[in-house]
Amino acid sequence: MVRFKLAVLGLVGIAGTLFAQFPPPSQGQQPVQAPAPPQFLPTGILPSQAPENNLTPGDPTVQLPLKESFFKLDPVTISVRRQNESWMLYAGPLALRDLGNRPSDAEDMLAMFRALKPTEWAIIGTPRAVVEYGLTNGKPFAVMGTMKLSQPLDLKSVRVENVRGAWVVRDDENIHLNCGSTRADAEQAAGVCRKYGFNRIGYVGHPQPVMAYLYAAPVSTAPAKPNAAIAAVAASAQEQNLGRTGIPVPGLGFVGERLVIDARKVEVRKDRGDWVLAHGPDVLTRFGASEWSARDALKVVQDCRFTEFCRFGTAGVTFFLINGQAPTKVPFSVQGSKFANATLTVRPMEGKYGVFEGGGRMLFPAGTKEEGEQLVKLLQMFQFDQFCQVGLSPRASLKFLAKSGR
Repeated sequence: MVRFKLAVLGLVGIAGTLFAQFPPPSQGQQPVQAPAPPQFLPTGILPSQAPENNLTPGDPTVQLPLKESFFKLDPVTISVRRQNESWMLYAGPLALRDLGNRPSDAEDMLAMFRALKPTEWAIIGTPRAVVEYGLTNGKPFAVMGTMKLSQPLDLKSVRVENVRGAWVVRDDENIHLNCGSTRADAEQAAGVCRKYGFNRIGYVGHPQPVMAYLYAAPVSTAPAKPNAAIAAVAASAQEQNLGRTGIPVPGLGFVGERLVIDARKVEVRKDRGDWVLAHGPDVLTRFGASEWSARDALKVVQDCRFTEFCRFGTAGVTFFLINGQAPTKVPFSVQGSKFANATLTVRPMEGKYGVFEGGGRMLFPAGTKEEGEQLVKLLQMFQFDQFCQVGLSPRASLKFLAKSGR
C-alpha cells in the first residue's frame, strides 16, 4: 500500500512538472498540440510578416513557347527514405529525386514540398532541369513566409536576354536563371512567372544548388529601387561571373556551351538508373551500368584539374579546358588517337555534312555546313589534335579532346 501511494505521488509530481512547462491556454487561445514527428523537420521557413496580403495576380493569357507538362502528386505522401546509400525523395510510391549522400539537401527539399503543397508539378529544361514549379489544384499556393534560400523576382521587369552566349532570365536587379544555349527554356520560365505570378525563386542545396523552383509569396510594398550606378556595377559583375556561357571564338562570337566546373566537386552518382559523372545538377556523361568506368573518368577529371566542360553542335562534341586552354597532358590510362588538325575540311555526306580529315575519314558529323565550319574554327583555335576516351563502350564513356604536348 505504501509503495502504491509513493507511485501515485510520483506520477502527480511528473504531471505537475509537465503542466508547468505547458500552462493551460488563456481565453481565446488555441491549446498547444505536439506535431506528429516527420522523417525530417521542415526547417528554414520563416514566419510571414504580412499574412493578410494578396498575391500579385498572374496573367493567364500569357502565351508560352512550350506546352506545360505536369505530373500529379499528393503532397501528403511526400517523404524521404534512405535507399542503396542514397537519400530518395518519394511521392507515395513514385521516386521524384535521387539526392545521393546529401541528407541536408533531402531535408530542405522535403521542407520545400511541404511548404508549397503542390498537387501537380512541372519541370522546365531539357535535358537539364533549369527550374521547377508546382500548382495546387491549378493555382499557385501562397507561401506565407520566406523559404530558406530564395530571391525576389520583379514581375514588372522580368525578361529574357542573351548574355555572353547564354540565355538568361533576369529582372532589373539580378540574373536569376541561366538556361545556357536553350532560348526556349528561358522564355518558358519567364512566361510561367508572368502567367502564375511567381515572384520568388527558391533554391535547394548550398553552396552548389541542386534544384531551383518558382513560387509565389505575398508582397506588402514595392521594394526600393537601388542606385542606378550601383545596380549597373552589380549587373556587370553577375554577367562576368556566369558559370554557364557560350564558348568565345574570335570572328564567330559565342558558340556552343561552356560550363565552369570545380574538379573537386565532380562526383559519381546514380541518375535514372545510370552511373553518371556529374557536377551539381549537370550530368557530364553517362556510363550505364558501369560504375568502374565512371570512377575511372572521375579520377581523370580530378588528376587533370579541368576547370571548364564544353559542348558543341548537334553531334554533342565535348571537351575540357584548363583555365581556357586545351589540356596537353593526358593520363596513360586514357585511350587516345590523333588526327591532322591542319587538314580539316567540311564536306556533304548523305544529305548532311561532316568534318573530315583532309580527303580521308570523317571525324565529326554536322547538321549544317555552317555548323561544320564553326566546329573547324573551334578545333583549330584550341589546336585539338587528339581524341580521348575513358571507358570501353563508345555509348558509355567519357569522350574529350586534347592537344599534343609540345
